[in-house]
Amino acid sequence: MLRKKKYPEEDVRSLIDEHIETVGTVLATAHETVENFLNDDLETAKTCAREVDRLENKADQILRRITTRLQDGAFLPIMRKDVYQLAAAIDGVANAAESFCDFLLSQRPEIPPAFRGAFSDITSANIEMFPDLKEAVNYLNLGNFHWSDDKDSTYRQIARRIGVEESNIDDLEWKLTREIFKSDLPLANKMHIHALLKQITHLSDHMENVADRIQIMITREAI
Repeated sequence: MLRKKKYPEEDVRSLIDEHIETVGTVLATAHETVENFLNDDLETAKTCAREVDRLENKADQILRRITTRLQDGAFLPIMRKDVYQLAAAIDGVANAAESFCDFLLSQRPEIPPAFRGAFSDITSANIEMFPDLKEAVNYLNLGNFHWSDDKDSTYRQIARRIGVEESNIDDLEWKLTREIFKSDLPLANKMHIHALLKQITHLSDHMENVADRIQIMITREAI
């Protein structure tokens, strides 16, 4: 009977690194999409959105490769679920970016000039969470069941920064929501641009989910 080929953990680690790099490029391109849309450069925004779709598809393909490696025996069985859920959570970040770009270009909400600066700021704030998220993923030593106190302390600092950033985004979202619904815009317009706002801020929720997945893995290693 043929035995399944075993893939080393380093192979999965390499794929996760490739995955996180690809997701970072998705976010940077999604940011360009929003900025061009806000500046009324619709053709460039459409070009950027198409690139977001292509890159998100690439991220999906990498996730499938990670899944295959895990199914073929990489990592101990007790860790495979955690590793897969981490990779899936990272992929969720790319999905969220693709979703708000699709919303923007398919529905093309009319954003008054008075709100464009705030939309630019809140999009930037979401994208700027990514370096801390990437650092958190890179800091996780997959397969190491000897998590030191120093590493735990450092990761807590990273997680704390991510939490503060997410809280700041919540505050920006609340303030912009208030300004939208205080404005003289027709209710339909208010609802439309608020739906876009919710799409954009879902990005920070997904990034916080990744940080939570890492915290679960660290906690299990500590046990």
